[in-house]
Formats: sequence, C-alpha cells, structure tokens
Amino acid sequence: MSELPSKFEEFLSNIRPTDEQISDYVDGHEQLRERLSNDSDLSEIHVSDFLQGSYARRTAVKPIGDEKSDVDIVFVTNLPKYEYTASDAMELCEPFLNRYYPGQWEPNQRSYKIELNKVEMDLVLTAAPSEAVMKELSAADSIGKANIADIADQQDMGIVAKSIDNTFEGAEKDWQDEPLDIPDRELDSWDQTHPLATLDWTQNKNDRTNGHYINLVKALKWWRRTQVDFPERPKSYPLERLIGECCPDYISSVAEGVVRAFDVFIEKYESNAEHEDTPVLGQHGIPENNVLARLEGRDFAAFYDQVTDASQMARRAYEEEDKEQSALYWREMFGEEFPLIGGSDDDTDDESAATFTPPNNAANVSSQRFG
Repeated sequence: MSELPSKFEEFLSNIRPTDEQISDYVDGHEQLRERLSNDSDLSEIHVSDFLQGSYARRTAVKPIGDEKSDVDIVFVTNLPKYEYTASDAMELCEPFLNRYYPGQWEPNQRSYKIELNKVEMDLVLTAAPSEAVMKELSAADSIGKANIADIADQQDMGIVAKSIDNTFEGAEKDWQDEPLDIPDRELDSWDQTHPLATLDWTQNKNDRTNGHYINLVKALKWWRRTQVDFPERPKSYPLERLIGECCPDYISSVAEGVVRAFDVFIEKYESNAEHEDTPVLGQHGIPENNVLARLEGRDFAAFYDQVTDASQMARRAYEEEDKEQSALYWREMFGEEFPLIGGSDDDTDDESAATFTPPNNAANVSSQRFG
C-alpha cells in the first residue's frame, strides 16, 4: 500500500485557503460583526453572531479562478417567530445593508449575500431561540465571541470544540435539542437549521478518524470541484454530509479514507443510482431535514457513476507499491495540485507520518452527544 502521507499533506496545503484569503475573510467578518452589534437599529435585536459553514468546520478549500471565499455568518436575534413573518424579519436587515454595503448586497432565499472585493458573505438571520440558549449565546466566552482569526486558521478543530463547550457548558440539553429558526423568503415561512450540531458532529467524527476526516473532506471537495464537470450537484455541504456518512472510523490516512469512503458509497447507494432515486440523508440535529432534497435522482445517478470511476483510480493509486507511480495515479485523480515524487528529499515518503494525529484532542467534545 502507498499512503504517501507527506504528499497528501503537501496536497492539502496546496488546496487550503491561502493566508491572504483567510485575512480577507477575517477582516470582512469582523467588520460585519462589529457593525451588527453597534448599529443603532439592529443592535436592539442582536443576541449573538457566529461563523457557520465550511470555514467553521475546517473543511473549506481555496477559491478557484475568479471565485471568492464564501463565508456564512449566523445573526441570532431576539425576534419572536410568532410575531414576525419570515419576510418581515429579513427586511429589518435592509436599512442596515443599505447603510454599510450599498450596491453590494442582494437577497437570497434564506440569507443576504454581501459581495465585497475578495469575499462573499452570507448573512443568515434567526428568530429568537429559547431564553436559555439566548443567555448562553450572549455570554462573554460563547462561540459568538470566539476569535475569528483562530477559527479561520484551518489547523486545529479543537478551537471550535472548545468554543462550543464554553457556549453551552451546563446547558447541553437546550442546545442539543433546539435548532435555530431561519427565514425562507420564497415560502415566507420559518425553516430550521442546526449549525452547532453539525460543528459538534464534525469534531467528534474527526476524533474518531484519527484527525483525518476534515482533510478527507477537503480532498474530496477538491476532486469534486476540479475533476467532475457533470452533474453540478451535490454542492459543498451535501457532499460533506455524504462523505461523513460513508467514511469509516479509525482510518490511518487520507488515502485510506478516500478508498474506503468510495467503497461504502458504491455499495450503500447502488440501488438509488440504478433507479435514479435520490437518497434521504438527514441533517445533523434535524434528521427529518433531507440535505439531498435539491439533488435530482438522475443527477445523483450521474454522480454515482463519477464516484465509481474515481474509486477505481483511487484504489489503483492506493495499492500501487511503487511510490512514484502511486503519486502519478493520485495526481491523475486530484489534478496538478497533488505533488509528484522526485529528488533525494522525497524518494521515499515518510511513512511514519501516516500515524500522526493532529493535536486537537485536548478540546474534545463528548462523542456521545450525537452518536
């Protein structure tokens, strides 16, 4: 077997957001956070704000070409959902957006997109959660007050785990059982999401895979974005949810994770693909929400075929004993960001790196929360 741990680490370094991109994102988010909490109108309804999405989960990959970093910010309000329609609640943000981001924003179905020079931010408003959760979210050491630069660093997911622990210490049942209500502009109704449950699950899964899970997600997101032209879906989070469903625990490397996750996917969803039937895959914390609901059955079947082809490439690379040839095969799968072997420094890959575990265990969240 050729796990090529140092080559995968180099590959992952190549596809992570750059320091400059992270700096742009941090600046944009911190400015938005400050404006939300100090605005003369919105400060009255502002409870907290926190980062969600792939940056928070450490699964973001760098933008390609003219793309911009896409950052999701949850704006927790004290607006009772029984007193405000979804549309009315969202419209409360528009004077604020016109004041600070004139000509730079537009409404989406469930958020506002703010387009800056190098960053796109999605501002997601929520209705008021319970009094207990509002109290925890507004505390000085909550996840909403976590250092955004640290969260964006992409290295230690324990920072996120610690932030969640600090936020809900002594109030676990409230946050585990309580999703957040977000507006749906098209339906003019309140929908539910549970980003904190997703963050918590991701941390636990990363621990169970010896720290390899979030890197596996980044690798397969990059494969999906650069090597798969059709279908366009599944997008970022649905793909991540599929990977989480198929990746076994206790893998020893990203290379093993790729091969084994593909194997599970092919076996698990063969019937769905054959009948062009989209699987049902629940959202963490809200199992009745199917994260694949927007994926057409024929598109799922087409994606299944793409995974089947990639699985053969991955297994050939993984089982190749010659490391130089293995690296060539992995590059065939992942593209030019995957480094080749050459020169005296890397004629033999450092196999001891395959057992390396990132130092995130000090801030573990109990794996029993969302088992």
